[in-house]
Parts: sequence; structure tokens; C-alpha cells
Amino acid sequence: MSDIVSPLSIVIVNFNSGGFLEATTSALLTSLPADSELIVVDNSSSDSSVGSLRVQESVTFVQLDNNYGFGTAANIGAARARNEFIVFLNPDAFVPDGTFSRMTEYLIEHPESGLCGGLLLDFHGREQAGSRRYDPTLIRSCGKAVRSIVPVHSTPTFDRHQEALPSKPDYVDAISGACMMVRRQVHQDIRGFDEGYFLHFEDLDYCRRVREAGWKIAFIPDAPIFHFQGVSGAITEKLLLQHKQAGLARYLDKFASPGSLSRIGRRLTLTALRVAGSLASWNVQPKSNHQGRGGEAGLDDNDLIRIGQTLSGRIPLVLVLGPRSEVGDAINARLNACGHSTASVSTRPAAVRLSPGAITIHPDLLVRNHAGARLNIAAIVSACPIWELPAYETFLRGSVGRGTPWVVLSSTSAVTKLGSSEPISQAVVSKLCAGEEWLARVRSEDTGRTIIARPTLIYGGRRNRNINKIKQITRFLRIKFNLEFAQGRRRPIHCDDIAEWATALLCLEFANQELEYQGSDKQEQRRLTIGKAELVRVDLAGGESVTFAEMVKRTQTVACSTGVKLHCRRGVAQLLFSLVNWLPWLREVPKDFVSRLEKDFLFSSDEAIKLQSQVFRRFYP
Repeated sequence: MSDIVSPLSIVIVNFNSGGFLEATTSALLTSLPADSELIVVDNSSSDSSVGSLRVQESVTFVQLDNNYGFGTAANIGAARARNEFIVFLNPDAFVPDGTFSRMTEYLIEHPESGLCGGLLLDFHGREQAGSRRYDPTLIRSCGKAVRSIVPVHSTPTFDRHQEALPSKPDYVDAISGACMMVRRQVHQDIRGFDEGYFLHFEDLDYCRRVREAGWKIAFIPDAPIFHFQGVSGAITEKLLLQHKQAGLARYLDKFASPGSLSRIGRRLTLTALRVAGSLASWNVQPKSNHQGRGGEAGLDDNDLIRIGQTLSGRIPLVLVLGPRSEVGDAINARLNACGHSTASVSTRPAAVRLSPGAITIHPDLLVRNHAGARLNIAAIVSACPIWELPAYETFLRGSVGRGTPWVVLSSTSAVTKLGSSEPISQAVVSKLCAGEEWLARVRSEDTGRTIIARPTLIYGGRRNRNINKIKQITRFLRIKFNLEFAQGRRRPIHCDDIAEWATALLCLEFANQELEYQGSDKQEQRRLTIGKAELVRVDLAGGESVTFAEMVKRTQTVACSTGVKLHCRRGVAQLLFSLVNWLPWLREVPKDFVSRLEKDFLFSSDEAIKLQSQVFRRFYP
């Protein structure tokens, strides 16, 4: 990457953006190149978002007497710009370090490009619809409307966010006005934004005229921007839809076929789209300026701002893989309670139970959009199946700093099922071993500490599949089975004990890193855990050895205080499992399950305790 640094003129149009405006401007003022300027144009906001910006010397503030819309306000701000490159930026856009320099570098090295935009990501790390686009047409507009109602991907649309992400900058028809960098001369040549638009489609119009003036427009996939979208308050969804419809009509009238028949056809189609949109949103209530921006999660402005700052790399965090497991739930809570921010990776972000200091990200950020990931990762905890980790290899190799400690959960099944002849068990062993081998290979050249923890039978938590299945069967049948033959012993471990051990271990690592940072005079205070660049495997087991029969007895007692007691001999148990093995939720149970109940599978936590002292609780389901 080039070392060229060019001063920028940042233009932000504000309207009732709450605390987002101050957060965005504060971050920019500490990171912009020398001689850059920050221009804020306020569209007559009624909230306190402007704050002290009116009198801040480092900000050029323009107060308008009315809300004239985005395009008009953006032109007013651009008219005050002095530098060669102008950036139009929304107040709810969080820009990681390096994004603007990457965009500037591209325009300097590609004189044919007059305008460029970066990878626009939402607050879960997924590419937003406006990130890169085709020119809107009537057919594409209808297709976009259909997609908003029916989850189909075959209809045409002018959004390109569902296409494969290019590996290098690519020419596109249009980018989003949420963050676009343009040459000042280009902006002046096309006379800025068309002020006939109030809100929406003015950026598409702008891009089209830039191209018609002979310039190219570039989309830069490794220049990320995290955009909340829709932060401006005091506007209803119904009014927002009306602005979109008016903008689309103006756009098509300007650039579509000029014939009268074509105009009539457009009017009829747009009228149909307007009616359909009105019917779908007739009962939508207005958004409050300070409440409801976080949707069902109930997050306020401060929560959302923290998410944006975390995604843009300004807040260190622990990356948690597998947060919807019983262990993942507990680890998130304990790390947050210790003051550490966490980012949980899940395809269903809304299903992750969060506490203050936690955010959720979609796997897209680490896989498809890894070029835009800017997370400041202090440590990694993986509670997902270890064989799923290779899917994140590109991100983990390229975006995680050297020396970052990893705690990865595997399973003692790698040992207990090793000699099984059952295909299901063999497949589990194969995947566990492959995952551990992959991890050892990836971490072999890293200076960070890597711990593979193999817990034995895990219980506790909301999603536990082992103990909870016994409880469900007991409650449903009202029968308490006495499995006298099942004398194989286990040391079941509670999910929260695993979380407590892992959290304490990471806190120790962080403390050691802090002492190392402070210098050699602090080295005598440092407590060693394991050697750097060393991969260690430890077993995790509970504080009590119990037979499987006793485990079932205690679990059934908790699940149901009354019920028929039934003595179940080995042969009967074998027959029952053979009969119910066809049930979907029992299909994963191996056919040799009954014989395994008679075997001891005992493991020791001694090596784990040497790394971090821990008292593991007795079994109580």
C-alpha cells in the first residue's frame, strides 16, 4: 500500500442523530490526516445532537434554518471544502483506521476514477444493500420491491450485495451516499447533488451523472465502513417510504426512456408499487429519536455507538465462537462481568443471550467479508465444534494478531469413542482429531498460547442436550427408569465451571501481558501459565465421580417429583433404544450406547488446574 497521505474534506449532514454525531466526529478528529477539515451541516435538528460542535474550532459548523434534505445540505457543505478529495459521510457511519487512506490511495493511483466507495457493512458485519449497485430501472425496482416482500433471489434488482465479493477494487454503476469519496473538481463539474431529491436516490443520481461525465466509479472491498443506517429520528417508516417512492419517480423520469408511452407505463407501475407499499406500512408507528433504534434488542444510542466503535477496532474484545452453546452462554456472561468486551459469532445474532459489553456478529464478517474485518481481538474462545474452525482460517490467519491467546474446546469423545465400530462415533472421532490437528498446524508459528480443553460430559445451561433429554423424557412419560446395569462411571462437568476456568485463565493471560508491557522490572510479578508458542491439551472433568445410573436417578428426581418407578434391565434397555432410535432427536445416539453405559470414562482435571486453579462442583442437575 502507498504511503501517500492526502488531506480530506469530510462533509457530514446531520438531522436528529443523537449521540452518533459526536461519536463519529470525535473519532474522525483524532484520525484524519493533517490539514483535513471536518464540515458538519445541520438540517435544523430538534434534538441535542449538535452539542458543542457549534463552537468547536476544529469543526466547520453550518446551521440551516430548515430541513432541506440530504442533497441540498451536502452541497452547502461541499461548497466550503478546500481539499482535493471530499468525503460525504453519514453520522452513523463508523470508519476504521486505514479506510480513508485506502480510498485516497486508489483515487490517486487511478486517475480515471472520479468517485469511490468502500465495503458498507451493517452492525452484524453483513454487507448492506446499498454498498454497490447497478443503475435503477423500472424492472429492477419492481424486482427489489418483490424481494422485500417475498424471500426470493431470482428477481432482478439494482442491489449487488448478494453477489460474490470481489477480491480487488471493481468498477460499479453506483455506491452508497453513506460514505463516498469524490474528487472536488468532479463534484463541481457535475454541479453537486440534484437538490430536487429530498431523501434517497440522490446518491444514485449523483453516481450516474459522474459516469456520464466520463469518470469511473470504484468499489473497494478492503475499505470497510460500519453503518447503522436510519439513525435520523423524528421520521416514520411511512414517510420514509414516500421519500423513496418520490426519489425513484424523479430518477426514472430523468434517465429512463423519454417517450409519453414509457412515462405512462412508469406512472402506472410506480402507482401500483406505492399502493402496495402503503398497504404494507399503514400501521407503522413513528420512531422515537432516542428510543427504538436498537429494534427488538432495546439498545439505546450508547449501546449502538459502542457496537460501532467495537466493530471498527477501537475497543479490544474477546472473540467467542459458539456463543449459543451452554458453555458459550456462560463464557460471555463471565467475561463481560470481568469487564471484557466480547464479540459472539452466530448465524442467528438475535438468538444470542447478551449482557452489557457483548456484541454479536454474523459469520459473514469473518468469512465472506473478512477483508473488511477490523476487530481488535485480544483473545479467542471457541465453544463451537472444533471441526468448524477451518471455515474461518483466512480470517484467523490474517486478522488476528500474533501472540493472541486461544482457548478452544474439543471433547473427550476423541478418546472414549476411538475404538468404537459405530459409524456415527467414528465420524465424531475423525472430525475431532481433524479439528485439533488443524489448530495445531495453524498455531505452530504463532507466539500466542493455545489451550485445547477436552471437557467430559457437559451439563447445565438452557441448551444442554444430554441431561435435558432425560428430563424431557421423564416429564413426558412420568416414568422413572432405574438403570441398575449402568454402573459405568463419569465425572460430568457443569458448563459454568468450564466458563469460570477459561475466564480466569484469560484474565491471568491479560495480566501477564500487561506486566510484560510495563517492562522487565515487573517480570517478578508475572505468573507463568504455559510457554509461548506451545499448544497444550488438558482434560476438564467435574468434581464428583458418579455412575450413569446415579446420574439418571438424580436428573429424574429434579425433573419430576412423582411418577412410576420402573426397573429396567440391560436387555430391555437395549430393546427400547433400538425401537426409539428412529426418532429425530435420538437418531444421533450410537447403537452401542447401552454397552457404553457399563464402561468407566473417567478423566482428570489435574493438568487444567495446574494452568489455573479451580474447584469443580459435584454433580447436581
